[in-house]
Amino acid sequence: MKKTFSQKMFIASDNAKRILTNRKDRGICTSDIVARERIDAMVEYLFDKSYTPIGDLNIETAYISNEPLTFENRLTGRKRENLRVGDRWAVNTFDCAWFHITGRVPIGYEDKKVVYLLNLGGEGLIYKADGTAVQTITCFASEYAYALGFPLKRVVDDISENGEVDFWIDAAANDLFGNIKNKAIIDEACISVCNVNIRALAYDLQVLISVYDTNQNAFADKIFAICKNLLKSYKTITDDRAEEIRKELAPLLSQKNEGKQFEYYAIGHAHLDLAWKWPIRETKRKGARTFATQLHNIKKYPDYIFGASQAQLYQWVKEDYPQIYEQVLEAAKTPNWDVQGATWVEMDSNLIGGESMIRQFYYGKNFFRKEFNQDMKILWLPDSFGYSACLPQVMKLAGVPYFLTQKMSWNTVNKFPYHTFNWQSPDGSEVFAHMLPEDTYNGPVYGTSLKFGEKNYQERSISSKSMMLYGIGDGGAGPGYEHIERMHRFNDLAYMPKVTPKKALDAFKILDDGKTEYPTHKGELYLERHRGTYTTQSKNKKYNRKCEFALKNYEYLMLLAKERNIELPIKEDELEKIWKEALLYQFHDILPGSSINRVYDESVARYEKILTRLNWAINYLADKIFKKGLLNLNSFAHSGSFNIDGEWYSADIPAMGFTPVSEMKKIEQFSVNATADTIENEKYCVKFEDGCIVSLFDKVLNREFVGRGKKMGVFSVYKDIGDCWDIHPINYQKTKVDAKCTAFKTVDNRASVSAVADFKLGQSTITCTYTLTQGGEVLEADLVIDCHQKNSMMRVAFPTSIVSDECNFNVPFGHISRATTENNSIEKAQFEVSGQKFVDISNEKLGLTLINDCKYGYRCKGSVIDVNLIRSPLGGPGHNVDQGIHTVKFALYAHEGKISADSYKYAYQINNEPICVNGIGDTGSMSAFHCDNENIILESLKISDDKKGAVLRLYNCADTEQECRIAFDGYKIAGTTDILEDSVMPCKDKLTFRGFELKLVKIDRVSE
Repeated sequence: MKKTFSQKMFIASDNAKRILTNRKDRGICTSDIVARERIDAMVEYLFDKSYTPIGDLNIETAYISNEPLTFENRLTGRKRENLRVGDRWAVNTFDCAWFHITGRVPIGYEDKKVVYLLNLGGEGLIYKADGTAVQTITCFASEYAYALGFPLKRVVDDISENGEVDFWIDAAANDLFGNIKNKAIIDEACISVCNVNIRALAYDLQVLISVYDTNQNAFADKIFAICKNLLKSYKTITDDRAEEIRKELAPLLSQKNEGKQFEYYAIGHAHLDLAWKWPIRETKRKGARTFATQLHNIKKYPDYIFGASQAQLYQWVKEDYPQIYEQVLEAAKTPNWDVQGATWVEMDSNLIGGESMIRQFYYGKNFFRKEFNQDMKILWLPDSFGYSACLPQVMKLAGVPYFLTQKMSWNTVNKFPYHTFNWQSPDGSEVFAHMLPEDTYNGPVYGTSLKFGEKNYQERSISSKSMMLYGIGDGGAGPGYEHIERMHRFNDLAYMPKVTPKKALDAFKILDDGKTEYPTHKGELYLERHRGTYTTQSKNKKYNRKCEFALKNYEYLMLLAKERNIELPIKEDELEKIWKEALLYQFHDILPGSSINRVYDESVARYEKILTRLNWAINYLADKIFKKGLLNLNSFAHSGSFNIDGEWYSADIPAMGFTPVSEMKKIEQFSVNATADTIENEKYCVKFEDGCIVSLFDKVLNREFVGRGKKMGVFSVYKDIGDCWDIHPINYQKTKVDAKCTAFKTVDNRASVSAVADFKLGQSTITCTYTLTQGGEVLEADLVIDCHQKNSMMRVAFPTSIVSDECNFNVPFGHISRATTENNSIEKAQFEVSGQKFVDISNEKLGLTLINDCKYGYRCKGSVIDVNLIRSPLGGPGHNVDQGIHTVKFALYAHEGKISADSYKYAYQINNEPICVNGIGDTGSMSAFHCDNENIILESLKISDDKKGAVLRLYNCADTEQECRIAFDGYKIAGTTDILEDSVMPCKDKLTFRGFELKLVKIDRVSE
């Protein structure tokens, strides 16, 4: 009927280190150490004795399925009858089942607290017979850090009617972290009486002994003496005796703090990854289970506050569990439910583009406004893997002044120096940031954790207040009764930090109360961990990049189509759904590559369908609007040589414009050349040896860009002993193996010349095609990699001739600089860093920009740009990842002096090539966008909410102030606005931009 579940594993782990420390500091005797350990055993025993079985629960039937069934369709699964404790009900992880549970509460327990104890070896949502969801159960997690709390939720309040028990459980054969725990075996199913006083006594002792563990004073010694005295008789304690003991302990628990104490503002929390060690479909169920449990907690504890973030999660619950969602809407009108976050998902910010970052706020905030009538003010990213330098600026434009995290506490080398601070973007935008000093969003509400956070808090001299998130995350359904019970006892207990329930925004306003002493951090928040996520699951990252550009291209053509009254192939409602799905896949455990394989099997399939749909729609509109020619969807003019239907043309395609073939000049004289080991155009002479570049000579600058005695484009493989998150520096030191060139040739294609090299690297093959075009400013490289390397990492290195102390990395709306030196621990820790469309190493005389169309992980130390191509690490959660065919495009751009707008121009051109249109439209040569300053870039545009025009996303790619005049054909400038388009501020004809500033400029259609 009933199994006991030891809590000693986490109680003892919370105290073991303290015991050893106390022995040294206090001169504690060996017998007291033994007594202290026995106190843990006593508390464990009392928790086990908190429930007395009085009857069995009958598992009459189970309807098992591979994928979830609704309550209405629950009987369509594979039927099993008369399951019992000890039976296994699932074979595969993520199998599903509807259990029908019956029983009868024995007569004579009407005045007792009756509960059900259930552990099905998985997770489950309990429904009454009428289909009303009421509560959640979870099993032990196989990988959970028990020092953070008790993950098992097995106690279910009685929902019988006249003693008759009849309910259903929608179960999942997985634990918190996606595994089948104990082979999905039913461990427990019984009706019990809760011995409320014994249970309460266990909580009392658990809290009081933590006061002893964390203090050295007479009060702590008194607690220890009382606890030791209880060791004599605790195994004979009845519920009535427990009530008497509680009265004796009450003076201790009611002793308040004297004077000013450190105070936590506490919020129940259930950090929920939208995919990780489970698929997206299971997250939807985890969300419902979490919300149902916390609605139940709110009813039991009137002062309890629970918070949840992510608009996507709320949307799923709204769609799939409307009954639960209606309760959430009502709870959010009370002080008990804290709606959190300002984005569609808790996204990664290292890997997403600028428009994606804007849309995360746009769709997230609009959802919460519509559904909850709340204007969200906090960017809630407790678990993302580092934070982009541009985030504060985007937050300000979204009306989000506050930022919460704890992830920077995960640094492995350099402790991040602040917990409460002002965070600045490179343009000077500033927000108020708070990092949880307990170093976790799964706070256990233990005395040792509370004391650790107080001591750890680095702004103690400025403020004695901090935030605390507590509960079991990742499907653990948030705080259990034990968290809330401890929280109440710590509310104001002598010699301990105060714990006060408070909503997050209220807590931020108190922390940010006008104090000017808080420190300031400018630039990115670089996490010294999880650097492998810049590369793992490369296909997903490439699809994200392609999807971002396709969405931007379609929205520009939407604007042109609306002007011409052309019917849209993708209407605005469908476009919003596509955007939201793309934003979902930017979640911080999906796009970075740290989820199980199933997540990527499903997301890649969806990406392919989305891109097929978008590209079809783009071509459809282009053909309707334009004649035959080339369409440039970037805000830079694009000049060069283009092959159309086998003929070479020279063309100057204007910014955001179109050039018909009829206005292009056919190339008759060709000025490129290829020999056995060299390709050459007007700008470059490139020489090869063993398939690698041994000379990249710029004839215009008269400079060599390959490092002396070095080779560029050297492919190597390293043993990868990490997991999907982490790369270990040993990879750069002892395990490198270079690729062998197996074939090489040059090809002359009239207005372009190519060098084609084939490489063998272990079981993998690489074909690298370098190409120069007539009049071209970049050396392009197209890679086709057939990867069959396991437990390895493939990279390509470009040793340059440039000496510089820093390297520039593209980020949304600009670039940031990082050191190429390793002079201190901070620089050494940045052995792998993220960047987006390009990386540039330059000095006052010359520079080299390496452009890519889908890569994000770099090592740039000394004069070498080293790119991480593919990771297939030994560890999970994904296994044997990134096998098969990969295509990658690179380009090298040699330039004079430091980085300029030209690096941006060629990066956009490589990532967003001109579209060859075979149209039937009547639009000839045109350019929609005009700007008199090349440093001001039009990143993207969006149809304005008022349908009068569009909102342009313009940014300054220079680090100095810039001025410009812009124009958009057929539109007038209405003014600058914000991400939500709440207001429009009139602006002058000449716009002034701070260095790296982003402006949102609204344009309205001019009436004809």
